[in-house]
Amino acid sequence: MIQIPLTDADWDRVQSLFPALSSARGRPRRSDRDILNAILWVQQNKEKWHRLPATFPPQQTCYLRYIAWRKIGVLDQVNDLLVCATALST
Repeated sequence: MIQIPLTDADWDRVQSLFPALSSARGRPRRSDRDILNAILWVQQNKEKWHRLPATFPPQQTCYLRYIAWRKIGVLDQVNDLLVCATALST
């Protein structure tokens, strides 16, 4: 099972998978790490997005990023890397 929140070592493994975006106008972009922690929480706890604890970024932000990352295959790669790392450490 993947540890939530991600450890620094786990984040270092997957950080390069996320698309780098240039800074634009408007609100500052939420941290990819925080969003990923929220997505992993929803997946591990088999919960609905509206039950996401307030300690995570807003549910709509997390869900939209989840859809985008799933569409481009980032989440599959993240799961593969983290599951392999977890299996090797046990």
